[in-house]
Amino acid sequence: MTLALATVLAASLIGAVCDIRTRRVPNILVGALFACGLIENAVLFGWRGAAIDLALSAAVLLAGTIAFSFKLIGGGDVKLLAAAAGTLGYPLALSFVLLTLLCGGVIGLAYAAVRGRLQATYANMQAVTLPLLAGIAPTRPANGLAMPYAVSIFAGALCTAALGAAHLRLLP
Repeated sequence: MTLALATVLAASLIGAVCDIRTRRVPNILVGALFACGLIENAVLFGWRGAAIDLALSAAVLLAGTIAFSFKLIGGGDVKLLAAAAGTLGYPLALSFVLLTLLCGGVIGLAYAAVRGRLQATYANMQAVTLPLLAGIAPTRPANGLAMPYAVSIFAGALCTAALGAAHLRLLP
């Protein structure tokens, strides 16, 4: 396991615990993860590594900001995901983000099922997805179920570590 992955695992675990307890991801945690990733990539890969770290973080932050504007994900979760992706660097960040999205879907369904809101969640997914596919800006339904998404970020980091330990790659 790389130092970057261990750092992301530790930070995302702390973020998940904070998100469960307070429904917030501390900015100091995100800032520390981002700084550690930037320094690590600069030391190991020079300025090119630092530039890739910044570019990955910016790309994930931009995509996450769009999702945040539709109230699909929280702001702290977006920042944590962006800092983690930048820390991991290319190409590991791509697998991490994909695995995080997959884990988010699975955990979201389980969260809705435990709360007895599976049918309402399905209706809400349709209400958001169908307008998006038609090119119309969706609105989040008023009865939406918010979940602590930092748990999914931690699960994505765990899955990324498990794939690495098994010497498997999600992407070529």
